[in-house]
Amino acid sequence: MNRKTIILCVTVTGVFILIVAVALFFLYSGTEDRKASLSERREYMLFSAVPSDASMVLRFDDLRTMTDCLLSEDSPVHYLVTSKTGKMVSFLQKISSSEVCQGAMTCSAVLSVHNIGELAPLLLLDAGRTGDGPSAGVDSVMSMALRTGLSVQYADASDYVSAGSPLRKRALLLVSPSDILVQSSLRHLRSEVSVLDVNGVPESVEMLSSGNMMIIPESGIGKIADRIFSRTYRGYSGFISRFADCTAFSLDAYDSGSVSMTGRSVSGGGPGDFMNVYSRVSPSVSEVSSMLPSYTICAAAVPVADVSEYTAAYLDFVETRSLSKDMESEFAAMKKKTGISPEDWAAALGLKEVAAARFTAGGSLEKVLLAHIGRHGLRILLKGNDGVTEDDCQGKILDYAYQGYLSSLFGDLFSAGDETHLLISGDWIVIGSSAALSEYTSGRATDYTLKDYITDVAIEDGLSARDSYFVSYMSLAEDWDFTGSVFTKDIFQAVKASSEGVSYEPVFFSVTEGKSGLQMNFDLARTVVLKSQAPTFERDTEVTVPEGPFRVRNSGTGKMNLFYQQENLYLCLQEESGKGLWGVPFKEPICGCAQTVDYYANGKLQILFAAGSKLYLIDRLGRFVSPPFPVDLGKRILLGPDAYDFSGNGKYNVMVLHTDNTIEMYNLQGRRPADWKTITSKETIKGLPERIRVGGRSYWVVRTSIQTLIFGFYGGTALTSFTGDRMIRPDSEITPAGDNAVEAVCYDGRRHTIRLTE
Repeated sequence: MNRKTIILCVTVTGVFILIVAVALFFLYSGTEDRKASLSERREYMLFSAVPSDASMVLRFDDLRTMTDCLLSEDSPVHYLVTSKTGKMVSFLQKISSSEVCQGAMTCSAVLSVHNIGELAPLLLLDAGRTGDGPSAGVDSVMSMALRTGLSVQYADASDYVSAGSPLRKRALLLVSPSDILVQSSLRHLRSEVSVLDVNGVPESVEMLSSGNMMIIPESGIGKIADRIFSRTYRGYSGFISRFADCTAFSLDAYDSGSVSMTGRSVSGGGPGDFMNVYSRVSPSVSEVSSMLPSYTICAAAVPVADVSEYTAAYLDFVETRSLSKDMESEFAAMKKKTGISPEDWAAALGLKEVAAARFTAGGSLEKVLLAHIGRHGLRILLKGNDGVTEDDCQGKILDYAYQGYLSSLFGDLFSAGDETHLLISGDWIVIGSSAALSEYTSGRATDYTLKDYITDVAIEDGLSARDSYFVSYMSLAEDWDFTGSVFTKDIFQAVKASSEGVSYEPVFFSVTEGKSGLQMNFDLARTVVLKSQAPTFERDTEVTVPEGPFRVRNSGTGKMNLFYQQENLYLCLQEESGKGLWGVPFKEPICGCAQTVDYYANGKLQILFAAGSKLYLIDRLGRFVSPPFPVDLGKRILLGPDAYDFSGNGKYNVMVLHTDNTIEMYNLQGRRPADWKTITSKETIKGLPERIRVGGRSYWVVRTSIQTLIFGFYGGTALTSFTGDRMIRPDSEITPAGDNAVEAVCYDGRRHTIRLTE
């Protein structure tokens, strides 16, 4: 297992805790006591030596897999399984690389984490048959642990367990930075009390296939959450700790690019368990990824097959929780305000799915709520929007009258700080601030959706899991400010380090109907995205035409003057101090540029500018030069001109951007050079080309709405016509890198050397 992949062991668990807890999804299994049957199976024997106060238990088929999993300094588990001295990690590093310890690397291993004022680990190894004494490999591991300053003990289990225990025939090796934990383990062995006596642990373990797994008892959730999450988010773990006795995951697949786990939670199954709601409703398929922008940071959704079925089950659940009076009062207040209760409102809308999502809009992080509705529900949503009809409501930002309705039925996750506005888009409604909804009205949100993005990346869309009750998504590397606000400082730094070299790191979590009942599915992908297209929402297709003033040199005084155009279209020249020199009437807006040229090659400078389709020349005294000016270029100019004296002999050429998205080179008589080939692009050209000298030759750098293109001196076909992540970013600096090569930052975020071959 690649060591950088195991962000998994705890951060993945942590994300699971956060997502599931907020959503209140807790799964159910029977409560039959399975401790005896588990303790008789060799792969689970070590559990009998894990003290019952464990906050988390990790089981691996062999010590080699465990060390691969835990050693990464980039992994958050590095911070959770060590004491403050880091002795355990130092020990694991030593035995992993020591040839004399290799004989012990095939031992099955369990590592538990306990709260003894801080989270501290206890490592348990199956050290072979009792009576044989420690093998050479185990003996080497013991010596290494002692030299590292750890507490270590080789224990013959027959000295601690009863005659009938299968563990009696095995020897154990116990290693911990805390001797308290080593002695606690031995005491638990002698008393035959262990983590297998904790409610839900045997049941959850038995539901998983044997192999590498992670187990979190209810009592450990809060302690793990405190270590993983910032103060703002750790409180969400309280929900799952109250509703699930234990959660366990099997590590189904893990490599350098992905991690997949399948989990089960078990609960006592009392009438107040929220999972009872889901035992009475039918699963469905989420479609929200087709309504979310590709730059979504996180999202969660509840697909609903029958909303009346769901609300009936939910309200029955409320009765069991002694919350019905408060709920009745809240619903009555809502009905009085709007004329309809939340459950009747949901039925009238024909809700098929509800969702919440966060993304950046206008430079701020926004949260929106979404709901998939039946077509017949539009009329209700128009309340408070006089004059708007069902025929003309699509795509408009409207007032929203039902604030708090979604959260009253689906939980606080489905509330937003600003629920004042509504947008209707087909069969979906989006609720949030006007800034957030503007992402939809502008087309940025839906031009290239999260579903499109996931498809292009070629990973499975975990948000569209079949037969699901709940789905969620988080892009760990999408917004480091947000990710940093979720996790504690140490965990955040580890998450960020583990993402080095990765441009996309999505986490999917879902609760679905599995073959043997409800199950949790967790998938983390780590990939470098090769974009098949640069979405329109990333494009800035507006071309900015500067209004001036433009700095020009006055050949009479040698000083810089300011040339500009007034609102009445007069052309003016003034000194930089503000003193006006002249103003002359003009009839058209100029095209955002003004250059000084020595047209007559006599040391006197004139100002060259463009308007409409023509080039104009005016001298320092405000007199227009003619002929040949004005020079008509034959098509309208959007931006320009830039003037160049390539030979240094006063033979000027100009570059202009025309309104037809073409760049042309002309001399001052309006003729193109014989070798010139028009520069154009399928994308919007954002400005005039930038000249760059590479290896004694000139090239043109052209910025488009999507990428940076580089052309030869005489234009024609781009020399950098790349696709996907090989495209040069439109904001990249271009620097020479030897003959016929430049350096630039591409869409993969890396700086590359690019050969320029014509």
